[in-house]
Amino acid sequence: MVTLPEWNLAQAIGMVAFAIGATAFLHSDGRRFRLHLMLFQIVLCSHFIMMGALVAAFGCGISAIRSYASTKTQSTWVMLFFIAMLWIMGLPQLEYSYELLTIFGSSVATWALFKTQGIQMRLLVMFNSFCWVTNNLLLGSIGGTLMELTFIIVNSLTIVRMYRAERRAAV
Repeated sequence: MVTLPEWNLAQAIGMVAFAIGATAFLHSDGRRFRLHLMLFQIVLCSHFIMMGALVAAFGCGISAIRSYASTKTQSTWVMLFFIAMLWIMGLPQLEYSYELLTIFGSSVATWALFKTQGIQMRLLVMFNSFCWVTNNLLLGSIGGTLMELTFIIVNSLTIVRMYRAERRAAV
């Protein structure tokens, strides 16, 4: 029998993060997208801290700083610093094997934000969302699960919109 997660302040904060994050993928402008992600990740970090999910909290906190940094530089060294931080801060906190998905997915998203643009960036960030939705389901994070599912849907729609715009521009 599946037990539903308890509704509490941590879940409420997760729902606030969901509301903020749900609109991030509507931006087709990469800089605005990254800044919106940063705000979402800060709120989500507090949600995971309150749930006692330290790997996820470290991942979100590092990702928030990473999202901002990626608006200022595309430096490979800065990118590698953030990927290293995800692993150095996350691995010692692992309690469950599925938490590795958050570290791996966030590493892929970090590479995407620093080294790719447009549709390719969105596809790699979507891979990260699939990693996180698995973690959030297993953790029992209502807002986190809804948010990642929404990210996947909205990101898919934005990718289609961007693809169509590219095709129209090529004609």
